[in-house]
Parts: sequence; C-alpha cells; structure tokens
Amino acid sequence: LQSDSASPHRQRRVFAATSLCFCSICQHCLGMALADEALEFVADTESLSFYGLSEGLAQVQKLLERAEQAESAKAPTAESLAILDRKEDLLAAQSTLRKSMGALLEEPNLTKREKPLAESFLRAQLNKAKKSDRGSKIVGRLEELMNEVAKAAPVTESREVRRVEASIKELEAEWKEVSPLYDKWQAGRHTFKSNAELQSFRRKYEDCRKARDSSGTTLEKALCKRRDEEAEKKAAKAEASAKASGIGWAAAAKKP
Repeated sequence: LQSDSASPHRQRRVFAATSLCFCSICQHCLGMALADEALEFVADTESLSFYGLSEGLAQVQKLLERAEQAESAKAPTAESLAILDRKEDLLAAQSTLRKSMGALLEEPNLTKREKPLAESFLRAQLNKAKKSDRGSKIVGRLEELMNEVAKAAPVTESREVRRVEASIKELEAEWKEVSPLYDKWQAGRHTFKSNAELQSFRRKYEDCRKARDSSGTTLEKALCKRRDEEAEKKAAKAEASAKASGIGWAAAAKKP
C-alpha cells in the first residue's frame, strides 16, 4: 500500500494548503506594510505642508474604510485583518492630522493647489459638525474659516517646488526632442555617424527617461514639505530687491 506521504493526491492537498498559508502571510504583511507606511508618513505633522497633511489624511481614511469593511465582512482577507489590527493607531493619526490641518487654517497661507483641499476639508468638517449634537459650537467658527480661506490670496509655492517644476518642464522639452529620434532609430529609420555618437545619444535618452519617471515622486515629496514662510518671504524680498537694483545674470546680460 502507498503511504499518505507518497500519495499524489495528498501531496497536492499539502502543496495547496501551504501555498494558501504563504499567500495569507504575504497578504498580512502587505496590510501591515500599508498601515505602517501611512503612519510613518504622518508621524511628524510639523514637517508637512497642508498639501502633505491632506495627502496623509486621505491615505489614513482609506485604510480606516478598509478596517471597517473587515469588521463587518464574513470572510475578510488577511490583508484587511492586518489593517484592522492597526485601527486604533489609524484613528489617532486621523485625529492628529485633522487638528494639524485646522491649526494651519487659523492663519491660512495656502497655495493654489492647497486652497481647494482646504475648502473640501472644511466642508467635510462643517457637515460633520452640523450632524452632531455637540457640533453647534464650532459650526460658526468653521464657517468663518471657510470665508477666510476663500478670501485669502494664494501664496507662491516653495522654492524647492518651483525648482522641481522648472526641471520637469525642461525634461518634457528634452523628451520631445529625444523620444521621436529614439523611435526612428529603433525602427531603423535613423543612423548615427559613429558608435560614440550613438552611445552618447542612448545615455541622454535613458537619463531623460529615468528623470521623467521619477519626477512625479520628486514633486510630490517637495509639495508635502512644509514651507518655511519666513525664509520664503526673505528670499522673495531679496530676489525682488536684486531685480530692482539690476543685480544678477539677467541684468548683466543686458549691459553692452
């Protein structure tokens, strides 16, 4: 007689069970990673701009929705259960984020990107307060903040964001130049004078492609950083003063 350990059917059942076990473990780890990533991102709210706080709140709220779904589901996935295990931490993070966003809106210094995010956030808080018996006291203040945000003139993006945006424009202009030529070369409709010229072009193409691929992440990181308003004001004044007094390369270029 053939033993169970040698039975093909037994082996397939064991393999299937083991695969399912590993799959569950992977899903659990993924859920933990998603929660940890969101919590790590919002751990230092003082370093985040309103844009960054808004992004962090959106991440946390999505995870909380998944946790609530896991609570009511008959057969929640291992990933959802891992997120549910971090529900208390996520709720604490949600509260901290909302308080930080509210504090920044007491004296709103918002960019064009941030103004609609602030208005959306305040509307959500206002609707929530109107539905709550205890919210009547803060409805008036929230309405005042909405008016203040609406009237506030948008501030310029940080110097880092403007630098990244300028870099992206340059990359797009370069991509329009190298991409069609690369496609022609790939299709055999263009030849280079020498192998050195070909290798130089390929390096240029790859550098541009990689920079474009990572530019969105770079911009997102810059947008999430809180601006040093005092430093930005000083830099703006210095730049305006330099232009007014004719200092700098632009002025030097105009001189005969």
